[in-house]
Amino acid sequence: MRTANTHKNMARCAATATLACVLGLGLAAPAYADTASDLAAARTKLEQIGTQTQQIYDELATQTQALDQTAGEITQKQQEIADGQAKLSTYVAGEYKTGGLSLLQVLTGVDDLSDMLNRLFYYGKVSDKQAQTIQEVKELKQQLTDKQAEQEKNVAATQKKVDELNAQQAEAQNVVNSLDSQLQAELAAEAEANAALQAGINASTAEKATVSNETAGTTENTNNGGQTSNNNQGGNTPAPTPAPAPMPQPSTPAPAPTPSAPSQSVDGGSVVSRAYSKLGCAYSWGGIGPNSFDCSGFVSYCLTGRYCRLGTTGTFMGWTRVSDPQPGDVVVNSYHTGIYIGGGQMIHASDYNTGVIISSVAAGMNNNYIFVRY
Repeated sequence: MRTANTHKNMARCAATATLACVLGLGLAAPAYADTASDLAAARTKLEQIGTQTQQIYDELATQTQALDQTAGEITQKQQEIADGQAKLSTYVAGEYKTGGLSLLQVLTGVDDLSDMLNRLFYYGKVSDKQAQTIQEVKELKQQLTDKQAEQEKNVAATQKKVDELNAQQAEAQNVVNSLDSQLQAELAAEAEANAALQAGINASTAEKATVSNETAGTTENTNNGGQTSNNNQGGNTPAPTPAPAPMPQPSTPAPAPTPSAPSQSVDGGSVVSRAYSKLGCAYSWGGIGPNSFDCSGFVSYCLTGRYCRLGTTGTFMGWTRVSDPQPGDVVVNSYHTGIYIGGGQMIHASDYNTGVIISSVAAGMNNNYIFVRY
């Protein structure tokens, strides 16, 4: 089975650039991005936008309430001005002396309160106190009108912020939905790949168990074949006399050792599973595990499941070459080697900087890689 480090490598994507652009996260886009981390960041940003939106809505409500209050005050002052004008007209009519200029003549052509007051002052028909009271009400109304205009301006600006935050919230939700779907797809692909690897492991285990049982049966038959049947009561079969050891032949030189012969019982699923299990391990020259490998030591472990060395790249170059590589085959040239995992990729102990990683085989085809089978 794959480790947590394997899952992290398999579940990566390039969504960080989109996230930084849409949400303003200020994140640089690395070669690979962890989808789960990006999704958590997008959800956090979405929550922040929601909080900001609620604050702006509260501010807008407060401003709207203040604007309504100001409008009510303006209406009240307009009524006070109207009442003052009515009283003023009554006062002028009562105080006007017969024989002089008529009230109609005084007020003819009056367009507003200021003009009327100027005319009445001119003719001495309004007391200073009454004129001052009406003028104060008029000035207060103007102040309220200016205040109303400023409040309307603030409400419009706040509403614009609300609209902008709503737009950002919609964009952030789209990013969250996209990343969530992508993560679910990656997890489904991961589960499918794990199931395939597990099936390969199970098949390999069953095959090894069958071979072990057959070997045990053969050994038992061989041992029984070395005994003589005896039907006499109480009799025991005498032990056979050991054969003498052959005499050495000093005149014949011993043959040179040959590379290990390829075994046809290796299961590709098991090989790939072992390769994935060592992702992230360190590179060390001459290393054969369990936590650091060189390239041939890593391939040897993946093929055998043991921390040993089958040979070097030169050894592997002499194995049977294949033109239709399958997961579990060996990728090799004269100075480097790795395990093919399908899809044009291999897992290998690369170098001191990167350790055991996944790489594209195509990127190294100019290095004369070939595929061989163990």
